[in-house]
Amino acid sequence: MPLMFQATSRLRSVLFQIVIAFIVSNLLLLTASHSQQNQQQVTQPNHENEKGEFLLPVVQAQSPDQVQSQILPELSQQAQPSILRIGLVATRGAAYLQARIEPFRKYMVAGLQRPVEIIAFPTAKALVLAHISKQIDYAYYPASAFAQAYASCGCVLPLVAPVLDNGHNGTFMVLVVKQNSNIKSLSDLTGKKLALSSTKAAVPYHMAMNELRLAGLDPTIDLAEVVAEKKPELALERLFKGEVDAALVWSSTPYNHSLLTAPGAVASYIDGLAKKRKTLGDPDFITIWQSRPVPPSPHAVHSDMSKEDRARLTTMLMAMVKDAPDAYDAVERYHASGYRSVQLKDYAPLLDIATTN
Repeated sequence: MPLMFQATSRLRSVLFQIVIAFIVSNLLLLTASHSQQNQQQVTQPNHENEKGEFLLPVVQAQSPDQVQSQILPELSQQAQPSILRIGLVATRGAAYLQARIEPFRKYMVAGLQRPVEIIAFPTAKALVLAHISKQIDYAYYPASAFAQAYASCGCVLPLVAPVLDNGHNGTFMVLVVKQNSNIKSLSDLTGKKLALSSTKAAVPYHMAMNELRLAGLDPTIDLAEVVAEKKPELALERLFKGEVDAALVWSSTPYNHSLLTAPGAVASYIDGLAKKRKTLGDPDFITIWQSRPVPPSPHAVHSDMSKEDRARLTTMLMAMVKDAPDAYDAVERYHASGYRSVQLKDYAPLLDIATTN
């Protein structure tokens, strides 16, 4: 009995040790497996955080060039230049404008190295509203529409305007009288009758009145009568017939030696007379006074455009007539001599009345 008991006890002890060894072995295997999984999670991190936001992968043991090659593609996608939106009035419809303007658009894309979109507007008023509300960055304005845009927000700046073929910096309002008249200066016009070449609701009418006041003649006080006509030809016709003593009309020159031939209201009126009466001689018109010049239609941008971008655009536009004549002809339909740089002060005759009316 004692011998059998001792044998049984030894057998139980051996079996217990085997069980303990088995348990310990399994625990060690589980621990090693868990450690390996943790190591894999550290060296191969998830690309999303707890909120599901995208994270850049962690790069280990790589050279600076390798790191740069992985990160630069994503940075370049984020740094794509924004679209420059240019607005133009489509006098002959959007389809015609889009087809005609393509050389200009391509020139801008190549020079600026950024996308450019041309947007057509049916009226100058629609163009103004789009620009002051930042729907477009750049507009090619009629001069009076530019003045209205500036008066609305003070947020547009002119860059360039066409160079006139006669070398002048703009168009003038000239006071025209008959050569045999006793009116030789503005002061001689006191108590006389004057015909204007625009209606009272139009910008040129208010500009004419303001320019005369700045020169020392108040039309509402010093003149016997001011007649506002719808067209320059009608104002000059009144002068020709002797119904008024003077007429104030537009002209590309302030000089008498070219008044009858230079582009403007007087030359147009004389051409009209020649067609109606073949043997009629030229009217004996002369000018005794001119307003400050107003430059032609400006290319203008929103004032929040950087100085660097404005300078680059100005340089490109001034060089366009020589560097890309097809692009120049696509956007400029009336003047062939290129563009010159302009500033707000150049449009003072229009801005003065636009900002006070």
